[in-house]
Amino acid sequence: MVQKRTINWDDTRLFLELARSGSARATATGQGVSHSTITRRVAQLETGLGVRLFDRDVRGYRLTGAGELLLKSAVRAEDALLTAERQLQGSDAQLSGEIRLTTSNIIATHLLMDDLVQFTQQYPDIDLNIMITYDSLNLSRREADIALRISKLDAGPPEDLVGRKLVTIRNCFYASEAFLAENDPACTNSTARWIGWDDAVRFPAWVKASPFPHLPVFGRLNDVVLQAEAARCGMGLTVLPCFFGDTVQGLRRIPNCEPYDSYDLWMLSHPDLRDAARMRTFRAFAAELINRKRALLVGAQG
Repeated sequence: MVQKRTINWDDTRLFLELARSGSARATATGQGVSHSTITRRVAQLETGLGVRLFDRDVRGYRLTGAGELLLKSAVRAEDALLTAERQLQGSDAQLSGEIRLTTSNIIATHLLMDDLVQFTQQYPDIDLNIMITYDSLNLSRREADIALRISKLDAGPPEDLVGRKLVTIRNCFYASEAFLAENDPACTNSTARWIGWDDAVRFPAWVKASPFPHLPVFGRLNDVVLQAEAARCGMGLTVLPCFFGDTVQGLRRIPNCEPYDSYDLWMLSHPDLRDAARMRTFRAFAAELINRKRALLVGAQG
């Protein structure tokens, strides 16, 4: 009797992740297992199927023809399982279970945290999992359930997601009182300077579009909180979201500078999850929360 070979889904799932990353070490880190576990499980899958799925070289793991064929089927199987999971989660009528929220650090810690704590107290059976990232997590693959995502003006949501634009966030220009007393940025020969972000030139496009295009950038500080602290300590002028800059003690808006539209804040989720009670409840909570803070977000309180 011929023994039937079956594909172990756990091995196939690791195969998928390795095919996507091309690195056994990166896959092991992402899955929380050892490097040897990845290589052993893939070898086990190859032995069971009787084919080689990857070519190994110094650049990592590259799919063979057989691997490409398995990848197509594995992706379809993964999509089917994820669709079933989302639909089952979407039919959940209980105010309990996990909500995986992804957003940026500045939004979570300096705009929402007090209120998110209140949400967890109001709904103690909902397990709120906040993932801080500037990356676009894949909602279809359940890497997150709801995203509060800052996007370019008028960009709109991805086609496979549902969402609503909550507000257009405005930025303004800030410095410390002491710095402005010693450095008038409006003077032609001013000693003031901008704090740089990731700029490779002294007069990047955002400086040329600012009220002080004659001032150069200095340094590279590619974090909003870091920018604010450097400006507070007198390093130079900075550009910050009004909801953050207006609340930092020791900073003030530079005189005669007006807030301007910078980014749109969207709340996104997968359509299969729209009917889950905990998701509906959180979306309503978040929308009402942002509406209450609208004046701060558009710079009307400065």
